[in-house]
Formats: sequence, structure tokens, C-alpha cells
Amino acid sequence: MLCLLFQDALATISEYAEAGITVRGTFVQPNKEPPPGEQKLYLAIEATSELAVQKAKAEITRLIKEELVRLQNSYQPINKGRYTVL
Repeated sequence: MLCLLFQDALATISEYAEAGITVRGTFVQPNKEPPPGEQKLYLAIEATSELAVQKAKAEITRLIKEELVRLQNSYQPINKGRYTVL
């Protein structure tokens, strides 16, 4: 489901910025090196002008920051309940 939302977001940004955005590379665990001949996961942005690339990059950055703020605001610590000793 998340992957579909991500693909929709990339398609929307691609249309807005008039740039091609492609997911490339391989997922690598944090603090690990990619296998030989592989690169870490990244987004490749291609366009006919530098302005279109900058526009796409700015929109991707904006969406990531917006999502981080949303996640921070939705954090609800788990309340284990209160116990009363009788």
C-alpha cells in the first residue's frame, strides 16, 4: 500500500515538475555497504532543464518534510494503564 502511495506521489511530482523520476539502486540496511556492483537506493531525476530538476527536488523534499512533521504530531505513546494497589 505504501509503495502505491509513493508511486502516485512520484507520478504527481513528475507531472508537476515536467521531470522523470525513477527509483534506482538497492535497499541497504543503515550502516552497511551495498553488495559489489550495486548502489544504495536513490531517486534519479531527469529533465530537459535545470529548473525542472530543481522543481522536482524541492517538491520531493517538501513532501518528505511534511510527512515527517505529520508522523511526529501523530505519535501517541503507549499507555500501559495505571494500577492501584489495594
